[in-house]
Amino acid sequence: MKNSTMFIQPIFEYKPEEWQAMIYSFNPQNPSDKPLVGFMFQSEEYATEFFDLLRAYNNGESIDKDNNIRLSIIIEDPENYSVYIYPSEDRKSVTEFIESSVEELGENVQPLIMQLTMCKWFPYGENSTLKAFREVYKSDMEVELTAFTGNRNTGHFEKVDTIEPIIKTDILITNRKLLDKNSMEAQHFKNFK
Repeated sequence: MKNSTMFIQPIFEYKPEEWQAMIYSFNPQNPSDKPLVGFMFQSEEYATEFFDLLRAYNNGESIDKDNNIRLSIIIEDPENYSVYIYPSEDRKSVTEFIESSVEELGENVQPLIMQLTMCKWFPYGENSTLKAFREVYKSDMEVELTAFTGNRNTGHFEKVDTIEPIIKTDILITNRKLLDKNSMEAQHFKNFK
């Protein structure tokens, strides 16, 4: 019989109704400006909680140089895309936990990792700013994850200046059919078919 240990990644109360939209922006006249990936929420309070969670994934830091925050933008079909955001299972604290579990309980230990994977679908219509963003984004490019509040029905939104942006590289932008079948995104989606 195997012993099990459990590591719980940082979590919070996910409220998908609070997550209103995504905003993509870049400056073609000045390529040295970081492109922006904005998360728009109904309330500033929830935006703060969401970005606090992302920082917790990244050990309290605002620059994610180790890809502790996984962000994937998946083109589902010609009219929809999904955004996934979750903590990396390769975070230093996770790997240290697994190593200490093996050291303490032996090779037969079964480490379990519990985490929140957030996913939300958005329209990918004619006017989607994601289409232009995809054309300029390169996988090693730094982007600014930025918090906004607003209302998707009115189109009004504003940046939340009290929340420091998170600088990130390694955003996955791909079509659903091109995903590795063992990826978190592919495994997550098959549960909803």
